[in-house]
Amino acid sequence: MKRTPLITTTLLKITLLCALSALSSLASAWDSTGHRLSANIALHYLDFETQNSLLKILKQHPRYQQDFIDEMPQDLVGAPPERQLGWLLGQAAYWPDMARGLPEQVRTRYNRPSWHYIDGAWLRGAASVQGNIYINRPSAPDIIGAAGNSIKTEQQADNVVTALDYNTHLLTNAQTNPAERAVALCWVLHLIGDIHQPLHSGSLYSASLFRTGDRGGNAISVGEKNLHATWDQAMDGADEQTRRLLYEAAYEDFSGRESDWTEWLAESRDYLIPSVYNDTILDAIRLADSRGEMQLATQELSKNYVSDMVSIASERLGLAGLRLAIWFQNELPK
Repeated sequence: MKRTPLITTTLLKITLLCALSALSSLASAWDSTGHRLSANIALHYLDFETQNSLLKILKQHPRYQQDFIDEMPQDLVGAPPERQLGWLLGQAAYWPDMARGLPEQVRTRYNRPSWHYIDGAWLRGAASVQGNIYINRPSAPDIIGAAGNSIKTEQQADNVVTALDYNTHLLTNAQTNPAERAVALCWVLHLIGDIHQPLHSGSLYSASLFRTGDRGGNAISVGEKNLHATWDQAMDGADEQTRRLLYEAAYEDFSGRESDWTEWLAESRDYLIPSVYNDTILDAIRLADSRGEMQLATQELSKNYVSDMVSIASERLGLAGLRLAIWFQNELPK
């Protein structure tokens, strides 16, 4: 039974009639479109003062010229700031993935591979149940995570939760170096998206086939992709209206609403069985494992599986955007 997100159903009302023209030419979910979509959903809820604060912070990014201004679509160059902001915030949300492709001498300054996901054995707060799945082998010991308010340095940030602890700490401190604060803004936008992707929350282990884990579905072939990439790009299977998903924006009082990323992590883990690793995939792994096979045959996903995946991805991306707005509205110094 899935846990119910701590957001009212009224707040989660979806309309498929709204579109973001800035997203219409993009195709993937948590790769690009999803991160941009969540950022724009957040923007749709934020008041002018908060929007202006985000833009001021982002303009201090050390690569603002190269990775933002120089990459801006031609039809937005010279447009009023309010028109540019949606694209800029979307670019900021995707920027931590862009950092992987930067020249080596600067990539080491910004790329943090371990920040995008978490060991499924890691527990804290509302994430009290492991996200790892174990077949024909005992569970790994729990890893008890440090308290969020103790994460003050980059060295302490080693997964998606502690990276959120660290980057929100930087972002809420107006005394943080402006360039570091701008980079932290990109990470907060990105990581709140990533923690809503189920396969960023745990992995599958088996006695033989996946002794060291399937790396969050990366080791399970699905057609020409793997399971993780298929979920990352879930919106490829959606129609045009769904890809342009927007949560209906109405006035909501966000004051007093708490932001608990361990709750969001727990929700993502709830989707691993049976939505991500369904009976067909689990049975195939059990059979291959019992035979001592070292490679799993390529899996085929049913139409029902794909339809459910798109529905879950839409919900999770929308929640990520809404929760971004709540956090910015309540925590960002004005």
